[in-house]
Amino acid sequence: MTSFYHGSYIRYVIGGLGLQLRRYTKAVRRLFTGSKPVLEQQAKIDPLIARRDWTGLEASTNEMAIMADRARDPELMQKAGQAFERLGKFARAAELRLSARRQRKGKGANEWTGEDLGSDTLLIDLVEDDPRSLGRVIRHARLAGAAAACAQSATIRVEPRLVSLVQRTFPNATVVPAQQNVVGDKFATFEHLAWVFGRDAETLAADFVPLRANPELVETFRKRYRSMTDLPLVGLSWGSKSHTKDVPDFPEWARFIARTHATFVSLQYGQIKPALRRLRNGNDARLIYDDSVDQMVDMDRFAAQIAALDAVVTISNTAAHLTGALGVPTIFLIDDNFQTAWPVIGDRTPWYPNGVVMRKEGRAWPVVLDDVGRRLSSILTARSTLSSDS
Repeated sequence: MTSFYHGSYIRYVIGGLGLQLRRYTKAVRRLFTGSKPVLEQQAKIDPLIARRDWTGLEASTNEMAIMADRARDPELMQKAGQAFERLGKFARAAELRLSARRQRKGKGANEWTGEDLGSDTLLIDLVEDDPRSLGRVIRHARLAGAAAACAQSATIRVEPRLVSLVQRTFPNATVVPAQQNVVGDKFATFEHLAWVFGRDAETLAADFVPLRANPELVETFRKRYRSMTDLPLVGLSWGSKSHTKDVPDFPEWARFIARTHATFVSLQYGQIKPALRRLRNGNDARLIYDDSVDQMVDMDRFAAQIAALDAVVTISNTAAHLTGALGVPTIFLIDDNFQTAWPVIGDRTPWYPNGVVMRKEGRAWPVVLDDVGRRLSSILTARSTLSSDS
């Protein structure tokens, strides 16, 4: 059973019905727009994912990519690119995503493709069509500094709540809110950054540049939480507004919290007080909720809260991407669906090299969370040893 941040089964049912209706409507629309080859390809791919046959899936994804190129279909290119990234084929993924963008927007003469710009200016546009969706923004933000270094002057556009965080991380660039109209001699987007810097997993991991939280705020949060507990501080984010994700239910999370030698700090957004009651299970001291932090308004404060912690356990959501981008030791708890940003092979992602990817792999969630607890204990022990040595 799936649980969400609001802890409301009624909302879950209503949201799920709405999702099914949207899926049905989309399927009908596709049937009547001559997309039979796409549906046939999807019918081949779904069983491969279910069997976790990644070799077969790579071959089918390559067929999809060839079909997309022939049809000049940007949506199919994007899907194939996402699949290749999950399979660890970063170069092919970057090529397809850039091709998809060019099919949608056209190839501009002023696209930046990695060259040294000399005295020319560079605009790095990291604004999503949906401002609520920050995962891709945060994932690619770490690459903006390397791009900015190729120009005498660089401007980075991001959502307003990310401006302070990105500006602190890359002081040599000018960071502006999405609403500000800016031009450059050359421009780069997510797709260009990935095509230039994200084509090799080993290089991507080795060149990791963490986002930099406000150090004064970090210390303030650390002192506040340390005054409440002597146990390690572990961030916890358990829910998402997406009804397609399979995540542990509240009793399973409550059991995990009770069995773990740590004090947890909620990193969950939204109206979560009903969920807090269920997760605390009568022991409020085990799960801190800091209402001075609202990630939907002030991402810089949220980043400082995360950076004050010893580790984080989170499902796939905005908190996961931000903790990974900050370089905080993180366990990413991933279900068996074919998620966009997470690898299906191995326990690491080059986007966030300080994190560990732990997948469900057909197991019951309590079994998975027991495994998470053991891995978390190792992370906290290593961190404690490192702190003692320094």
